[in-house]
Amino acid sequence: MLRALKKYILSSFLIMFVLGFSGCTIIENVEKKLGLKNDYFEYLNSSDIEQISIQSTRDTGFKFIVTETSAIRDIYNILSRAKISENKSSLDPDYKFEFDLGDEVKEFYYVVGTEDGNFYNDGNTFSVSKRLDEVIIKNLSFIRKPRDFDYIYYQSILEILQQVSKTANINDYKVGVNISGDIDCLKYVFSTDIISFLDKAKQIIPNVELVKNNEADFDMVITVKNRGYDSSNFKTLITVKNKKENTEDKYYVSAVNEFKEWNIEVLESKPKGW
Repeated sequence: MLRALKKYILSSFLIMFVLGFSGCTIIENVEKKLGLKNDYFEYLNSSDIEQISIQSTRDTGFKFIVTETSAIRDIYNILSRAKISENKSSLDPDYKFEFDLGDEVKEFYYVVGTEDGNFYNDGNTFSVSKRLDEVIIKNLSFIRKPRDFDYIYYQSILEILQQVSKTANINDYKVGVNISGDIDCLKYVFSTDIISFLDKAKQIIPNVELVKNNEADFDMVITVKNRGYDSSNFKTLITVKNKKENTEDKYYVSAVNEFKEWNIEVLESKPKGW
């Protein structure tokens, strides 16, 4: 037993010694055999890759290009360790990736904040580590999301839903929340956040959904249009159009961050400074 243990330890040290002096190639081959790496994204580790473009699917004007070798290498290191998945994420994609190989462009869609079938195109689906989010944020350092954005953005809408819930026969209405025109904010809106918001919204109005190019399907449409924000101040105009009653109401939502808490005020008449 002792002899077998010594043999195992000696073999382990021998393997470590060989790997340490054989460069990355052998290590990578071992990782591939163990299923820790895939071969699909090897083109990102070659001279064929010219650039990677990453574009928001909600704000088509928001697109950035990755050309720096180290950044491309970071993306390759993450994608090469992605697992092949049989199931594509049911969430709408947040970003579109384009890998420019000169004479060919490979496209993939990516869902932020989840790892189950979150990186895919028509022929391939992978489960990619959330570390890819960090790479995107790193490249987005010039346009950081304001502090508490997720909370104040969705909470402002929830405040209006509370008002709307007082509408007579609201349970007979099909209610839609439309954020598609909120251009200044769409680059910070991700599918996982929307799902969380809708869970809370349905506790107020059970039959509420997000408008997705189907505004005509709803009896009441709540349209959100931001009027300015930073880490201390937030202003949003929210319009409620009741098609059954043929009415339209505007709500002016102002929020100020004081002592690390947001104080939200909802007005029905346009305040000064708007």
